[in-house]
Amino acid sequence: MDYMGFLIFLGVMLVLSLLLISLNSLLGPKTPESMEDYPYECGVPLYDLSAQSTFHQGYYLLGLLLLLFDIEAAFLFPWTVVYKHLGVFGFVEMFLFVFILTYGLLYAWRRGALDWQFEEEVFER
Repeated sequence: MDYMGFLIFLGVMLVLSLLLISLNSLLGPKTPESMEDYPYECGVPLYDLSAQSTFHQGYYLLGLLLLLFDIEAAFLFPWTVVYKHLGVFGFVEMFLFVFILTYGLLYAWRRGALDWQFEEEVFER
């Protein structure tokens, strides 16, 4: 008797799903589409050649850098909460963590990951 609510919910979901599937087969289009089995990615059919374009690698590099520093922020907040309990060891560990991430940022900056000089053809597409 404890599971009666769950069984009613399961029954309603089963009836609703069968009803919707049968309505789709009754009211849906009857003629198959020529490209029905063709791959479809991110809302754009792959046979649409005008939809395919390349992105500048700077977008991906910036996304990775943002992810890197979001992770840094996610680690810094809990560290500040328990800083008094960690003592000198916790300070040294967090200093090394921030130092490594800062070195990574400087390396990416030096390599040009933050320079936004695009070719004109990227914006023309």
